[in-house]
Amino acid sequence: MKKAISMFAIAALAWGIFAVQAGSQAKPAGGFGRLTTLVGEWNATPEGGKTFVSTIRFVSNGTALEETFDDGEKHNQMVTLYTADGDRVALTHFCSAGNQPRMETPAVTHDSNEFAFAFIGATNLASADDMHMHQMTLKIDDSDHFSETWTMHAKGKEQTETFHFTRKKA
Repeated sequence: MKKAISMFAIAALAWGIFAVQAGSQAKPAGGFGRLTTLVGEWNATPEGGKTFVSTIRFVSNGTALEETFDDGEKHNQMVTLYTADGDRVALTHFCSAGNQPRMETPAVTHDSNEFAFAFIGATNLASADDMHMHQMTLKIDDSDHFSETWTMHAKGKEQTETFHFTRKKA
């Protein structure tokens, strides 16, 4: 029993050292760093639509951003995760349609104000013709305003919708 406890303690110590070392790695910079200025709560209004709340927060020790869209409808929340991928930014959108498109920008810098995400694949997408977000362009206007233009693809046709975000004031 004492041997098992000692082995557990050694394993826990080793895991703790690994976690500290992993957490001390350099944080991503570039375009991802620019997106971190969007952390906060936002009101969003689609063209001709109902206003909803979007919250952007750090997750995974600051290595990812989580954007949560909440339109107030039960079980209709959507989540987008943004991560650095070298000098590009990648996203995975967890859509209310039940699929998870993955997109990536070309190389972007720390002073970029426009992020053009292009489709690179998806999970839970039975056919490329099924409805899914295929592109998204995020534009930062200033510290209190940005927009996202979503391009949806279904049965060979595309439809776009732009959401305008205004930072919620405390």
